[in-house]
Amino acid sequence: MVKQGEIIKINLNPERGHEQQGYRPYICLSHEIISQVSNIAIFAPISNTKRDYPFYIPLKNTVTTGKVLLDQLVAVDYNARQYVSVETVDNDLLEELLMKVRAIFQKSS
Repeated sequence: MVKQGEIIKINLNPERGHEQQGYRPYICLSHEIISQVSNIAIFAPISNTKRDYPFYIPLKNTVTTGKVLLDQLVAVDYNARQYVSVETVDNDLLEELLMKVRAIFQKSS
């Protein structure tokens, strides 16, 4: 089971349009109870984009490089695809990611 804060490499092909393609890193952001009950998890892709954007959060203290793209969350049945566990981020980074991703789901005024 993939745990919250874990970075995995997974291939989500086939994808369409502007969706990221290929075997690439994703970080699990959902609570582990989601995986236990439904066999899916919510992931954010990691990219080496040079663009700056409030929801592109640079990785810190990790072997994996790049930015977590919090505005491109995906629900994945990771058991139905081949994946490799890479590493788990530290608690400070995980807290920052979760705090910022909450803003995406706040009610607009």
